[in-house]
Amino acid sequence: MGRLAAASFGLALGLVGCGDSGSSTSTDPTSGKPLRVAVIPKGTSHEFWKAVEKGARAADAALPDLEIVWKGPQGEGDAAAQIAIVESFLADGFDGICLAPLDARALEPPVKTAIAQNVPVVIFDSGLASADLDITSYVATDNVQGGRVAAKYLADQLQGKGRVVLMRYAVGSASTEQREAGFLEEIARHPGIELLSSDRHGGPDESKAIEVGENLAQTYGDRIDGVFCSNESCTSGMLTALARDPRGLASKVKVVGFDSSDRIVTALKEGRLAATVLQDPVAMGEKAVRAMHAKLTGKPVDARVQTGETLVTSQSVDDPAMRRLLFPLAD
Repeated sequence: MGRLAAASFGLALGLVGCGDSGSSTSTDPTSGKPLRVAVIPKGTSHEFWKAVEKGARAADAALPDLEIVWKGPQGEGDAAAQIAIVESFLADGFDGICLAPLDARALEPPVKTAIAQNVPVVIFDSGLASADLDITSYVATDNVQGGRVAAKYLADQLQGKGRVVLMRYAVGSASTEQREAGFLEEIARHPGIELLSSDRHGGPDESKAIEVGENLAQTYGDRIDGVFCSNESCTSGMLTALARDPRGLASKVKVVGFDSSDRIVTALKEGRLAATVLQDPVAMGEKAVRAMHAKLTGKPVDARVQTGETLVTSQSVDDPAMRRLLFPLAD
């Protein structure tokens, strides 16, 4: 198992106000030097990214010739900070970069720079806008399918009739845009379901998601039968907005979310959340690092690595088989 070590990234990295960092170091027996890999999440504060880090460090511990450094913006809304982090790792001569792009277009230039410098890039969680970039691998959930699964379950809960709202996450986030596209594709197959709203974005800040949720509740009120939220912060924000509504919407509206947190699990158990689509963030972090290690050691790498999606409902939340995905940070 590698040892944790402090990493110095120079002035540029120090200025971007990022989350905690650390590295795990071991030695390549052939060169005497470790393979240094940067792992850059969208953020460091959400439980999802902490679980991805857990998986990345597990891979690091299992690979004796690898050193990872985990570094990302604190929140999920600062693409400029993430770009600065990528550029700093490139300047510091890292052997490979694993990146979860905050913005599918804004992160393309630094990725292109890395590829031009012969630094391999593994993209995880969320893709880039261009399909022809020479990345090493894309490690992620099938997000379109995750959106379809959410829509089908919501339609079943509404018995094929009703009015629904889609709360989007953020413009430029490929993973959530794919979930939203999958949801809209599937919900359109149910002619008895009317889409009331599909153009509001809750964003990475839960307080903003609450504000958007309250606005949707005020606009559509008792007309809302169901809601789909495409990520953790939007799911929690919408649940809070419905709970605050004086008309008792929390007990009337079927809500389907995406991802897990303590609040989401509590809402499932209390019946305020009908279901949520779970990813496997631990597997995602581990497989991203292992894909990069394979590339750097001359082994074959799959261009696409899927990490799975699972629907958990208020009825199945206590199923022991769901525990690993509901509580990815548990030992």
